[in-house]
Amino acid sequence: MAQEDPDPLRYADEIARFEAERAEGVHAEGAIVCVGSSSMRMWHKRMAEDLSPLTVIPRGFGGSHYSDVNYFFDELVGAYRPRAVLVYEGDNDVTHGKSPERVFADFMEFREKVAALDPEIRVYVIGVKPSTTRWHLKEEILATNRLIEQACEADERLSYIDVSKFLLNEEGAPRPEIFVEDGVHLNTIGYNLWAAAVGLVLVPAESEYELK
Repeated sequence: MAQEDPDPLRYADEIARFEAERAEGVHAEGAIVCVGSSSMRMWHKRMAEDLSPLTVIPRGFGGSHYSDVNYFFDELVGAYRPRAVLVYEGDNDVTHGKSPERVFADFMEFREKVAALDPEIRVYVIGVKPSTTRWHLKEEILATNRLIEQACEADERLSYIDVSKFLLNEEGAPRPEIFVEDGVHLNTIGYNLWAAAVGLVLVPAESEYELK
């Protein structure tokens, strides 16, 4: 049975805080919007340093799904007129019971929304990360990532970022020492690895477009 989307309005307060910040004119157009779920949100404080010299706008929120990002697309992405978007979703989608095909369809909806905003915007997609608590969903995670990676290979405006190879041990399982107690979110060591994986792709690709 297809899983229903959770109510996006559960994040209305978080979106309102983002909107209040935007109203203050803090962020310039032409930056990189970094949107996604709690793994993105928990990266906020160190994101700018990790991705230096790029200009980034942190927009991670709650335990969101792709459906939530799509619902609040105008507030989270469109309003900033970005040159590129970095997105991390799918983790909670799969855990909620959504099939890889459903997550992929929601991702493609997101991609279409970006293209409608401006077809020249580049989208960098972080694959669903492995984690100890959710490793029983390994096959669903791998299938989801495979669908998204194939779409990226077929679209020059999409780039897939594989963080899993940085977060797995030699046996191919998630490294328990890089997660906080919940076994889902990364600790400092984990974010060092995550940042390295993302930075290796994003920084060289976007440096030439950096705001002057």
